[in-house]
Amino acid sequence: MDRKEEREILRKGGFAESEMKQLSQLRKLHSERERLRILAESRRLEFVRWLYHTGKLTDQVAS
Repeated sequence: MDRKEEREILRKGGFAESEMKQLSQLRKLHSERERLRILAESRRLEFVRWLYHTGKLTDQVAS
């Protein structure tokens, strides 16, 4: 389903043009936040891998 079809469904559902614009902005904001969350998680995992490969992180419990 493309955006044109989605807008038509919303229009038939009684959404005003301004409400559709707000939904579109919300979708963009959510997508950007999700992209940033995934990027941050990826960087954390890269750092943990680096710690492990350099011997700074092991599965040994410190006593």
